[in-house]
Order: sequence, then structure tokens, then C-alpha cells
Amino acid sequence: MTRRLPVVFTVALLVVTAGCSGKKTAAPQTTTAAATSIFAGAAGPVTFPTVRGTVDDLYARHPEIRRFVSRDVFYTPSTRDKVLTVCRRGGPTVDARERETSRVFGCAPLIFFFYSFGARRHVAESTAVAQTLYRYAANIRGPFDPRPQLTGLLRSWGVR
Repeated sequence: MTRRLPVVFTVALLVVTAGCSGKKTAAPQTTTAAATSIFAGAAGPVTFPTVRGTVDDLYARHPEIRRFVSRDVFYTPSTRDKVLTVCRRGGPTVDARERETSRVFGCAPLIFFFYSFGARRHVAESTAVAQTLYRYAANIRGPFDPRPQLTGLLRSWGVR
């Protein structure tokens, strides 16, 4: 785990940076907690097509998400899709553990983003998308259990 730690944070940083644009508009400072934790609810794996469908539906029903900024990051459909690709396939590595790590932590910035949009804009559907994406990432199969590290990272970012 210690050897993977720098890789985890490097991948997370790269994914966050991939979602960044040059736009630096300030996000509203008011934060409203989501009604339920994204860590609670139905257990079990979620397929990537389910994730993809819920994300696409959210962007179609709430086009204002394209302009939502959280921690100087926003996701256009194009940048969102780049991050989803890392979440689905992993980064450019051949090692199974590193690929699993890059997939799990590639999902984390989007989970945070959808959670933040849902909490700040009172969009329950976005919080549900964050939960769906969390369930997908927490059940990625590989040499280690991704749930404790992913949950810890998201909690450190303020996700409930």
C-alpha cells in the first residue's frame, strides 16, 4: 500500500486536472448537506452502462451542471467523458494493482463533483448519481478492496 500511495495521489491529481478548465469563477460558498449519505443505500455492484446512463441523464435534465464550479473545477461533457474513461479503464499502466488504483481514484473527483452539485443546488438526482458512481468504484475488482481507501478520500473532501 505504501508504494501505491504516491501513485494514488498522482492519479487523483491528474484526473482532477483533466477536469479543470481555465475558467476561475467562484463557486457559491453556501453548502447544504445531502439528505442521505452516498455511502448508505443499496449495496452491490453497478455496471458502467448504468453509470453512463445516469450521468448522461443528469446532464440532459440539468444543463446548468455544465457551468457549476466546485474547487475551481467544472466538467463539460467532453472533460467529464475523459475522466469517466479513466474511471472505467484505468490509466496507462500494465500493472493490475496500479490500473485498479487509477480506476478507483479516477472516479473520486466526479463523485465529489456530483455530490457537491447535488448538495449546493439541491438536486437530489445529482446526489443519486454520486452514489451510483461510488457504488461502481467501490466494487471495482482487483487485488485489493477499494472501498476503505475511496471512502476515506471522499470523506476527507467533505462527502457524507
